[in-house]
Amino acid sequence: ADGTAVATRFAPEQIVPNLTNSRVNVRATPGYLSKSDGDVIGILPPDGTAMVLGESQLADNLVWWRVRATVADGRALDGWVAEATASGVQILGQ
Repeated sequence: ADGTAVATRFAPEQIVPNLTNSRVNVRATPGYLSKSDGDVIGILPPDGTAMVLGESQLADNLVWWRVRATVADGRALDGWVAEATASGVQILGQ
């Protein structure tokens, strides 16, 4: 099912917070396994928020959301953030 929308937890333009106490990678493409360092394009800080741009994709057994995030250094960028960690900890909330 890779490449297809898999989740409807969030609606387009919904603002979702980083629920964790950790820095979350914002990636250029969905997925995290066997990728180059350049795939991480920014860091969503623990108190950060992201706006859902729409579609979700399944990659590396995680649901990834395309978001517009204000990253740790103040830039706003579009990228992909996992909905939860591989161990099941929720990252993006409602």
